[in-house]
Amino acid sequence: MSEQHIQSTSADAEKPTDFTIFYRPSAQTMANWSVTRLPVERSFDASIASLGCESGSCVLAGTPILLADGTTKTIETFTGGEMVRTLSGVSRVRSLENPRLGVTRRIIELRVGSGEPLMISDEHAMWMRFEQDGVQAEWWGVYNFNHYLVEKENGYGVRLQRDARPVRFDVPQTHAHIDGWKHVQPIYHMMHPDTPLYHLDVEEGGSYIAAGFVISSHAADQDGEGVCWTGTGIQTAADDFVASLACV
Repeated sequence: MSEQHIQSTSADAEKPTDFTIFYRPSAQTMANWSVTRLPVERSFDASIASLGCESGSCVLAGTPILLADGTTKTIETFTGGEMVRTLSGVSRVRSLENPRLGVTRRIIELRVGSGEPLMISDEHAMWMRFEQDGVQAEWWGVYNFNHYLVEKENGYGVRLQRDARPVRFDVPQTHAHIDGWKHVQPIYHMMHPDTPLYHLDVEEGGSYIAAGFVISSHAADQDGEGVCWTGTGIQTAADDFVASLACV
């Protein structure tokens, strides 16, 4: 890139004004050009540069998790053995996973009213409701579908054979929430790749409730088949039968 200094007089001032025009030289002069390639420097561990989380999707520290007794506990304080609410009942926590965000994912914020928002990695599968041709159906949905597929291909905690459905981030989606169904549009956040994240591995049910939202815990197909979310998280067998008649 070359430059040329030009002097002109502005319309509302008597003294001349200096300015510089940058331009690309003609092809005849390009033989004298040279390019110097500088090394790329990273300020974080290269092991997280290409992918990110190696144990599945995750949420930020401080996220309240709904326990079986109706109280909550922040996710980073779990040690294993706690009983939590799931998509279809209750389950025991097997372990707490603690990966990092990495550079190929983003944190999204899902907020309902003035309550605590859910801050979650964008490839984490969440229980959602979809409608097509007037027919409603419930299944797992995911915003960052590309990263979800990478995790599945590499065995990073995705157990679904029937894949989660890719969803748009530019319009509200219908999420399963402890208070029923909520129409929520995600807010994206840029965070450092070293950001610590947390995830619960539960023994049964393939899910837990984080900040009011139903999210996957290495869910398998059978964990969601026939489920019809009512907002309570726990249903009796009779309720399950009646509710299943309305589910697809």
